[in-house]
Amino acid sequence: MTTPPDNPVPVPADAKPSPLADWGTRALGFLVDYLPVILVNVLFYWFGPLRYLGSLLGIGYIAYLGYLDGLIGQTPGKMVMGTRLVDASGNLLGAGQGIGRKFAHIVDSIVCMLGWFLPIVDADRQTIADKLINSYVITGAEKKQFSVDLWMPPKPAA
Repeated sequence: MTTPPDNPVPVPADAKPSPLADWGTRALGFLVDYLPVILVNVLFYWFGPLRYLGSLLGIGYIAYLGYLDGLIGQTPGKMVMGTRLVDASGNLLGAGQGIGRKFAHIVDSIVCMLGWFLPIVDADRQTIADKLINSYVITGAEKKQFSVDLWMPPKPAA
């Protein structure tokens, strides 16, 4: 009987999981994810002081989406589109990196939103935030039907 090595085999630097999600699939998932925050901010914009509350809720919501991305690899939009967020080894990122990735998307918005369109031409189909965190959006996850339940926190493992 052999024992596993103490040091796991390192992942090659050029490794990437597959199949990678195309830009259109990612964009539709993004729309599903951000539609609630857009609606809240549009509604709150007309009510003076509430616009600041809308902004704070939006920041919290983005952090929650990052938490879901890191913890289970999927936001509601990714669930609907059948995509998943993973690292180069195909593993989940973890809540901290998931949240960090969401806020790293600020970099994608600099210079005319070009970072958001980078997956169209990038061989790894990554945004700048994906490159910073070393994450990939892949297809092949089970597609779920759109429902409010998709926004509920994941149940703890038993």
